[in-house]
Amino acid sequence: MSEFKYLIIDGLIRSGKTRLAKILSKEFNARLIIDNKENPFLEDYYMEVARGESSLTLKNQLVFLLNRYNQQLEISQKDLFRTTTISDYIFFRDSIYAHITMNDEELDLYKKIFRIFSKSITTPELVVYLQTSFAEMARRIREDGSEAEKSIPTEYWREVFEAFNYYFFNYKTAPLLVVNMEKIDLDREADIKNLVKEINNHQKGTRYYAPS
Repeated sequence: MSEFKYLIIDGLIRSGKTRLAKILSKEFNARLIIDNKENPFLEDYYMEVARGESSLTLKNQLVFLLNRYNQQLEISQKDLFRTTTISDYIFFRDSIYAHITMNDEELDLYKKIFRIFSKSITTPELVVYLQTSFAEMARRIREDGSEAEKSIPTEYWREVFEAFNYYFFNYKTAPLLVVNMEKIDLDREADIKNLVKEINNHQKGTRYYAPS
């Protein structure tokens, strides 16, 4: 881990990405960047999705994009006391939701802004993608999701699931470790230890880790 300057933990909703990022940042005294989800449109946006409406789609996504871009500027700044930065999202997958929810006119505007921002984004040494099956993802939303998340139609989450997998399975910008989370317990020290070992041992290309 000490050789990484910038490590990203990302994954499907309720996959444990934020919790794992927090665990790793404490263990290695790393600077932690958590996705800024402060968004005045989010709750109303979820309600619209549940009703099959979309008037807030562009506003909602642009707030997230601006939040994340500001955090990326923070990532690029030096930290004199820590050598590693860990984030719980990758900037470029912001466009996943844009492609799912926006009409052509909205998407065209979004892409223009996104291209400008993407020019100054720091490339990580490693991306860790936390994966589950769709059935497991849906179960976690039902049992642990917010009321807004639970109100979203299953078809929407299916589209998100497929889009995330497509994006990360075609990701080539940095080394990628795909981790199946269905048998990993983040409360179990041995599971964390084994996962850290996999992260440390991965240096190039794409690898898959699925403990039995």
